[in-house]
Amino acid sequence: MSEPDEVQLAYATSQQRAILTFNIRDFVRLHDRYLAEGKEHWGIIFSTREPISVLFHRLLHLLNSVSAEELKNQIRWLNEFR
Repeated sequence: MSEPDEVQLAYATSQQRAILTFNIRDFVRLHDRYLAEGKEHWGIIFSTREPISVLFHRLLHLLNSVSAEELKNQIRWLNEFR
């Protein structure tokens, strides 16, 4: 996406969706800012750059392991779901 990080997270939040990103540094700051301001988001999922088949497999594992409520306001690493 070409939108700023803040816009991407705000949009995902408005749609009650988590966001997957490789941009760890900026989204950690956004997560911290959201919590400091009392805002909520539906989860931020970090990943290293991997082949799409690996990302897809890990996302399926995450979706089968973690509920939306468990992901809310959390940062999770996609690498946890190998």
